[in-house]
Amino acid sequence: MQKELIILDEDKAWARARIAELEKAIQDLGPEFYEVFNQSSETWHDNAPFDALRDRQSVLDAELQQLKRIISLSLPGRPAPKPGLVGLGSEVVLAASSGTRRCYFIAGDWTPHAGQQKGSAIVVSAGTPLAKQLMGKKIGDEVSVGRTTFLVKEIQ
Repeated sequence: MQKELIILDEDKAWARARIAELEKAIQDLGPEFYEVFNQSSETWHDNAPFDALRDRQSVLDAELQQLKRIISLSLPGRPAPKPGLVGLGSEVVLAASSGTRRCYFIAGDWTPHAGQQKGSAIVVSAGTPLAKQLMGKKIGDEVSVGRTTFLVKEIQ
């Protein structure tokens, strides 16, 4: 049995929009298939344009099926956040005694934005070691990131 995924609503919306784009892109390949399928070649198996188009369709379909699987495994919502604790959807500001500050946004089990900036925060999915270490922490708790020890300064 596969694990159910907790995915933030904005990530589900992105996935659904991407599914629609992929379905349209695959549908739009129809006329190209007609054209390359009817090109003359010495033998039926020497149609390189057809093979290339089929490969492109396969790549689009693989992404489409993966996104549909992710959506089907996702729970309808996420657990209610506990006040004052880091949880899914939290933005966490960490500060070291050296003055170094880092800010992370904890996404769900899957996000297309992992590693990207969201405002001043870097998006990390809930399954990463960093997110697992941050989950459940409160302001003032210590967290080690690499060789640096940080204090949780803010949770939004």
